[in-house]
Amino acid sequence: MEKRAKLLAVLAAAMLLSPSYALAEHKTSTDTGADVLDFIENQRRLEREQALTEEQEKLLEDAQYIKDHLRKPLDPSKPMPTIFEGDDLMYDQNTGEFIAKGKVHIVQMDAHQFDTPEDGVIRGNTIEQEIEIPGKAHVLQMTQDQSRITMDGYNTFYRYGDKSGTMEEAVGKVDRQYVTGKRFEFYPDRVVVYDGTATKCSAKEPDYHLSADRITIWPNDKMIMENVKFWLKGTVIYQEARREQDLRPDAKGPQYPRVGYSKDEGLWITQTFDRNLRKNVDASLRLYCSTKNGGRSNGELKWSNAGSTYRVLYGYYNDLDDNWVKRNPSFRYGYGNRIGNTAFSYTVDCEIGRWKRMKKDEPPVSSTHRYYRVGLSRDILALPGKWFLLWNGGYEIVQETYNNSTVKGFDWTLSAVKMFDDRWTAYTTYAYSAVNKGNSLFDYGINDIGKALKTGFSYRFSDKDRVVCGIQYDVKNKTLKDVDYYWFHDIHCSQLILRYRAKRHSWQVRWEFIPW
Repeated sequence: MEKRAKLLAVLAAAMLLSPSYALAEHKTSTDTGADVLDFIENQRRLEREQALTEEQEKLLEDAQYIKDHLRKPLDPSKPMPTIFEGDDLMYDQNTGEFIAKGKVHIVQMDAHQFDTPEDGVIRGNTIEQEIEIPGKAHVLQMTQDQSRITMDGYNTFYRYGDKSGTMEEAVGKVDRQYVTGKRFEFYPDRVVVYDGTATKCSAKEPDYHLSADRITIWPNDKMIMENVKFWLKGTVIYQEARREQDLRPDAKGPQYPRVGYSKDEGLWITQTFDRNLRKNVDASLRLYCSTKNGGRSNGELKWSNAGSTYRVLYGYYNDLDDNWVKRNPSFRYGYGNRIGNTAFSYTVDCEIGRWKRMKKDEPPVSSTHRYYRVGLSRDILALPGKWFLLWNGGYEIVQETYNNSTVKGFDWTLSAVKMFDDRWTAYTTYAYSAVNKGNSLFDYGINDIGKALKTGFSYRFSDKDRVVCGIQYDVKNKTLKDVDYYWFHDIHCSQLILRYRAKRHSWQVRWEFIPW
């Protein structure tokens, strides 16, 4: 539990480093501070994604056993120490050639494993460090600094001296990607798949996947796909000539379709498409359609370099409470970095552009919107007894030409989170914001009230279900502002999120694919 608590602390700290919550695959729609618990949901997903299977754990134990029982120091120029098990084994010490028949099991000290069914055959040469499996084979790789591979396929050839090989008609998992392909090529630094598919959905028949003529996977770095098709169930949703996907541990991951319902929007569906145009230059297109407001989409062009991000934004944008603005267009700059070796990080954000307010039952209002903010945050502080303290703050200025207004001042948030056990977690937050909906022209993306006390709890009552209750109290007016209830339910490789806002008598339902 101590190790788990430390990992939770690292995740939550990373979530606070930037306004975009780089690690937060899941983001709670909330005015009651319930998003402070997002790191629990993301930690659960991360643990599930990185968990070792029983056979992977066994392979690491066997490789360590070989290493611990070497009769003499390892000579890198000699063949890798290997254990052979089979029904019929033949080995020539002079030539190094061997053949194993029946149910064959081979384990190498560098954490490679080869298995065959009961009628299998493996040929090879220990001097040349080669293995050939003409029939069906099960291959496992847990070698340090290489991709974590679990694969079943045919016609396997592997040179474990230079850590390269091939396999045909294979299916399995490479790092966090479930893959299939007509031909696999294994290299020390990458895996290449021809006529293959990739997905993070673990089901035998995944809800979504990408197919490509060629897929190249660099572990913990990137995946490049050529002639790509995006599949939702058995239907091609879109195609593109080339796709580069970030596989680094802190990457946000690809965007999948989301469907939902809310009182203000009715039934809605949205999908975001990202494309890398050249080094450091990316473009994205978000398509959105609802039964009450029709089509409202947006596009962005982004250039990133040395911690700075420059964006040009155009189109319709909504926050998690369905407050809308239209940027016509807008320019945004952001920068974030850690302060030396301290526990503190800072951010700088500014935006200048033409905004149009899309407030329901009110005429549109257009204004040149200027926003400036300097932020400071501290890494999460883990205390004894599974307590966590989270703090961030800043100073912001908002100017509007429509009414020649300037609103400015400090904002800060202090949260305490208590993990009672794996099921129960509670939080309390005090939030102050000089810029809020009470004094701003636009409602988009800002706090409801200036001084708020927020509290709530999360309870997981099954492996697939979690409920959350969140409360927001208006400190200045001494009134109960919001009481929200949430139900998170896992369905296959997707999640259903139900939100009921008791004080506003409104429902929100969201269904989204999860990058498992």
